[in-house]
Amino acid sequence: MNKLSSLILIVLLAGITLFSYSCKSTRATLKKPLKEYGFNYLYAKMLENHIDFDYLNAKFNISYLEDRKKTNLKGQLRIRKDSLIWISFSPALGIEAARLSLSDDSIKFINRLNKTYIAGEYDLLNERINSTIEYSILESMIIGNDLTQYDVNKYKATIDGGLYRITIQERKKIRKYLKSGESDSKVLVQNIWLDPENFRVRQIDLKELNDGDNKKLVVFYDDYKTIDDQLFPGKISINISSQKSINIEIEFAKVELEKPLSFQFKIPKKYTRQF
Repeated sequence: MNKLSSLILIVLLAGITLFSYSCKSTRATLKKPLKEYGFNYLYAKMLENHIDFDYLNAKFNISYLEDRKKTNLKGQLRIRKDSLIWISFSPALGIEAARLSLSDDSIKFINRLNKTYIAGEYDLLNERINSTIEYSILESMIIGNDLTQYDVNKYKATIDGGLYRITIQERKKIRKYLKSGESDSKVLVQNIWLDPENFRVRQIDLKELNDGDNKKLVVFYDDYKTIDDQLFPGKISINISSQKSINIEIEFAKVELEKPLSFQFKIPKKYTRQF
């Protein structure tokens, strides 16, 4: 896989690839102590303030830093909720260099620079990049929502550094979302920090239990903007520590909701399949 293919896949799949990481989060400064609430109240308020849409369209800038080597990309993001994510990348001069399409069960990627493509199910990529990847987690991470396709079993609520923190343990995919032959044994632990003023997500930690590598993902959300009376994160920061140190900063611009979109994706006949 060439450098551009590797970079784009890492940038996008980082949101759902679990790595070991510890960090210090940015906390809101409040003049008075927060009122204590139970988990049920906080979780309900979080769901009440989830961003909801049929279509989402946004331009973005990505800054990717790996071992002091920095790469900047521009692009366009389109989402049909619970169905399809479409992303176009333009490193410079507005000329498209690559395009990615993620559906519930498949991934397609074309690299226009070297005329290659990737196509297959998520298992194909999981085996190659040693990740845990599925559509619902990626979409939730992009928009700052909870994993609504996973149930809530053991949980607790606390106040942490001026934010509400809820911890959800033993998360398994809800049976109605399981496909035929899919195992329901996946167990997730999720920590979510909520803004006390609007109950939108400020930070998410996600990890799998029974993982010998102690893999973990941390995502921060900032600069929320009101789009059609809903709060959408203007900035997302993904911090990863594994064999290499990786930091990804995503900044959104010109976000639009509910405008019907096209999701064109055609693999040219002369392109060579990578895998």
